[in-house]
Amino acid sequence: MDFDYSDDQQILMTAFDSLLDDYRQPPHGRHGYVAYSAELQAEVARAGFLEIAEQPGFGPLEAALLIEAVAACPHSVELAASMLIAPLLGETQAPLAIAWGLGRPARYLPQARKVCVFREGHAWVGTPAAEAIRQSISVAAYPLGILDSMPEDAVRLSAAESAKVHRRALIGIAAEAAGLMRGALDQTVQYVKERQQFGQSLGAFQAIQHRLAECAQLVRGAKWLALRAAHSDSDAVAATACLYAQQSMRRVITDCHQFTGAMGLTLEFPLHLWTYRLKFLQGEAGGVPTQAQRAANSLWQDNTEERVRIAV
Repeated sequence: MDFDYSDDQQILMTAFDSLLDDYRQPPHGRHGYVAYSAELQAEVARAGFLEIAEQPGFGPLEAALLIEAVAACPHSVELAASMLIAPLLGETQAPLAIAWGLGRPARYLPQARKVCVFREGHAWVGTPAAEAIRQSISVAAYPLGILDSMPEDAVRLSAAESAKVHRRALIGIAAEAAGLMRGALDQTVQYVKERQQFGQSLGAFQAIQHRLAECAQLVRGAKWLALRAAHSDSDAVAATACLYAQQSMRRVITDCHQFTGAMGLTLEFPLHLWTYRLKFLQGEAGGVPTQAQRAANSLWQDNTEERVRIAV
């Protein structure tokens, strides 16, 4: 089953897709694990897309649509936190980074003008000092930094505000993961169409078709759950969407790399620009176990002392 865009959504997506046209191909020549694009980051900001969730007639749903769309591109940019969380904080300074505690690698921290830190059951927001950020070199295909200390101007949000920010963070993970899985699957499908084996393309083999069709269903389900979470903006649906995405990405990563073989493990082939980001997202916000517990707590709440509570 699929859904049609509304007229306003169609106009929005047409304009955004046009902006992305120059960024659908991987970087030319030799490149490393990370393909962060400061140019695309700046273009999205200049075009006013970062404020889409606050525009009349739009909201978190439209922001999730844009987050999913840009994640399907090989170029990495920070949109999820800036589109979904920054409006809750009254912030206009992007990019906004999310740190799931101190001393842990955080995506886009080196580029961030503001950082939201989840710590001690609350969200804290402040301006990261350059000397408090350590560069983190990894194969995660994200620009990473490690925040060693809280910003001096950090402000602790209330419990209600922290819960809403946390919910939006889960929605952002789900939407971004759905786009990354779609990008990885598209790259793999194109490869098996072109790669010849035993006198025919790999994509002609029924076993491969079946496995990729199953992946396509997982990717589609992840997208619609993410969009539903953005539309409802509820804890239960957000946790469920993030859980489904983090579970599904394991299968998608495995199949995409299996069907691209040794080529899929080289830097010359761009598959890692999607799958290595997915690997990093597997552990965001506590990973599958935490999302499963959070979804269960949200769906089947009780007030007994035995209820397991998950800290923000």
